[in-house]
Amino acid sequence: MKRYKDACRRFLKRPAEFLIRRLPEQVRESLAAGVRKRMEGQYADTEQQMQLRVREFLVKEGMLVFWGMAVLAVMLASLAIYRFVEPPSLVFERNSFGEGEKEVSVILQNGEQEREYALTLGEQELSQEEERTLKDRFFDELEEEMAGENVSLRQVNRELCFADTLSGWPFLITYEPADGGLVRLDGSLGEKSAALSGDETADTRIAVRAEYGPYIWEKDMTVRLTAQKGENTVSPFDRAVRRLQQEEKKTRSEKTYAAPSQAGEIAISREPGISLTAAGLLGTAIVVLLLLRNVSQLNNGEKACRKETLRDFPLIVHLLTLYMGAGLSFPSAVHRISLDYTSRTGQEKKYAFEEILRMDARLQLGEGQQEACMQWGRRFQEPVYQKLSLTLLQVMTKGTREGRMLMSHMEQESFRQRLDQARTEGEEASTKLLFPMILLLGMVMILVMFPAIVRFQGF
Repeated sequence: MKRYKDACRRFLKRPAEFLIRRLPEQVRESLAAGVRKRMEGQYADTEQQMQLRVREFLVKEGMLVFWGMAVLAVMLASLAIYRFVEPPSLVFERNSFGEGEKEVSVILQNGEQEREYALTLGEQELSQEEERTLKDRFFDELEEEMAGENVSLRQVNRELCFADTLSGWPFLITYEPADGGLVRLDGSLGEKSAALSGDETADTRIAVRAEYGPYIWEKDMTVRLTAQKGENTVSPFDRAVRRLQQEEKKTRSEKTYAAPSQAGEIAISREPGISLTAAGLLGTAIVVLLLLRNVSQLNNGEKACRKETLRDFPLIVHLLTLYMGAGLSFPSAVHRISLDYTSRTGQEKKYAFEEILRMDARLQLGEGQQEACMQWGRRFQEPVYQKLSLTLLQVMTKGTREGRMLMSHMEQESFRQRLDQARTEGEEASTKLLFPMILLLGMVMILVMFPAIVRFQGF
């Protein structure tokens, strides 16, 4: 299993390494210098390890860019193929009813002779059953359109709407009222309808003719006029909802339901799906955010490292004081601390103890105590470690008794610094908890005030 994971990891790294090698040398060196500058405060053990960490970070970023863009390209290509690419065959799809004719190009070839021809495809014709169904639906929609601001054609007391066309339909519509005294040719109400009063009603018929190509649909609409009693309170949205409900009831025997695109002056549409542009922008945003996250982690690595080393400083001083006070020499004390650190399994690396391991290795190779201690202090940016290295140099020079006193004072001072650091971290934690506490306070206020608000609304 481990061998399989290593093989997969190497396979994923290859494109990124190839891209990094293909970059101009100046760009590659600039990127490496920027990453190296941010890693200098994280105490890499050696120059080789620093170069290895920089290379691993760049390869990781390259993997993210390459595979992120690859996945994004595959997704966009799939969507484009699914939506826009026509099948490479001689099967052409003609327009549906009402969409008109369309032209398609075909290539006629006879040996070496080749000619292009524009073939005109007529729209799909309706069967008798389809025509009957569409005709009923057309006149139902037209009836609502004709009603205009009236509740329906069975209760007309305001001007009718005689539109030449109906949204979503290709027909040209004409109207011929049977009695111009009740309804005029433009849909306005005549003098007879204005003379109605009380509960009086008058029925009339309007001959409607719809024409489109070979299709001619005719129907007589029955209109009942009533006395004009002020403004109609039915809103266009209510009529649109009623239209949707009526259409839904008619199609309950079918598996699918096609909602009308227009109900009077109200346009009906559905929530749009994910477009190619939205998918591309979303994928690019995700890749950019992941890159920014990695860069942010790199920038925060130095701060986290410095906090960790300051947190471990009292422990290091305590161990050095303990072992050297028990009679061990400085190299023996360092070696003992290194053994204790390496014997702990399952723990993350700590930069301060990693530097102690490096100093122990240099001492084992025969380097002088003072030189190793001085180089160890210079590896840190915190003044407390540099002060500790100078104190250790004084201990090596002055002897055991004065050295114990110096280390004891250093230990006390380190623990005071640790208390100050803990106090500072506590203040930072309380500041971070301020916003969640405000949210909780708002929730408590809502829980307390909600019963009172409900009770006052009852009066």
